[in-house]
Amino acid sequence: MTSTAPPLRPVHKGIAITALLLAVVGAATGYWGFVSGIDYALTGSGGPGPSIIVFFVGAGLSVAAVVLAIIGLVLSSRKALPTVALVIGLLPIAALIVGALFNRR
Repeated sequence: MTSTAPPLRPVHKGIAITALLLAVVGAATGYWGFVSGIDYALTGSGGPGPSIIVFFVGAGLSVAAVVLAIIGLVLSSRKALPTVALVIGLLPIAALIVGALFNRR
């Protein structure tokens, strides 16, 4: 007896794709905000400007991507796309933890 997974409903596929897009945009935005904030701090050129806001927007998008990926994992019968979105959404958090541990004195 063979069984096949039921086709992915468009709503669940949309959640997974949205989570993936949010994860990529959030990671890129958070990375840019972090790097530009470090640049402002090292050059001493005034205040940090919008980099703090950009960093927190990227972090918020990453958190939203993780939440949507978890919802996609729960609701969907196919797990590949929500799992990829979850991993990409968690990458910025993992990178900050590794960086903090690496630079610990």
